[in-house]
Amino acid sequence: MIRAVKAELIKTLGYATFWVLISLHALLFLLVLTIANKATLNFNGVESNILLSKPYTWGTVAWLASWFNLVLALLFIILCGNDFLFGTYRRGLLDGFSRNNLFKAKLSLLMLIAIYVVVLVTLIALFATPVLSSWENLLTGYGYILVLFIQMLGYFSIALLIIVLTRNIALTIIVYLLYFALIEPIIRLFLPDSAAQLMPVKIISNLTPMPDFLGIMAKQFSQTDSINANTLNTIDAINNSTSLTQNILVACLYIAIFTVLSYFVFRKKDF
Repeated sequence: MIRAVKAELIKTLGYATFWVLISLHALLFLLVLTIANKATLNFNGVESNILLSKPYTWGTVAWLASWFNLVLALLFIILCGNDFLFGTYRRGLLDGFSRNNLFKAKLSLLMLIAIYVVVLVTLIALFATPVLSSWENLLTGYGYILVLFIQMLGYFSIALLIIVLTRNIALTIIVYLLYFALIEPIIRLFLPDSAAQLMPVKIISNLTPMPDFLGIMAKQFSQTDSINANTLNTIDAINNSTSLTQNILVACLYIAIFTVLSYFVFRKKDF
């Protein structure tokens, strides 16, 4: 198993496209976070950069980081697809690796990329977000970054299942993008709301929701009696209608299902 993981890392780290996409991901996130920190749009006396103030900082950072999940998902598709395209799995079997080892090595790579996201997002946020220079309440809301980790696993697990089914990079990318942008949204139109909310992409994308600017504004206004308590309670009720804990549990279930399905397909596929 360890030998298979080492071989996977050597192969991945020696691949130029890996470094190009990883660097692009880091630069794009840094650029967007820098712009967000400098933005000072004013809405009725409340500036937009309040979203990056404590205790909302990490939730906003996680939401901004989620914009670029697709870049890493495409990278993972390319890395998996190359093994089918160039016969790497076949050579691995000839070299004495079992299918279990090859699959676990790919899962290890998946986990490492997701861990990279957590580390990168944390370091860039600490470096580029002035409010985080203070130790006071530094880790308040940091759980959203850990939720981002689960979200990455969700995106990767869907990509893994599609690539082991098609074994074709271009087809996988097309199917993957279409499922996210078109197929599932159309399916949700024909489902009851309760069922539509539990579809994979809906659940996984909702793990890092857009910061509740209206709710934050309401709380700011309430401090100066600019908004009555009933309105504030109504906004809070709307915001708490969907349980993040429930979304995490369902997302983990989907990740497990997609991974198990990928494993059985991988075991049966001819290389």
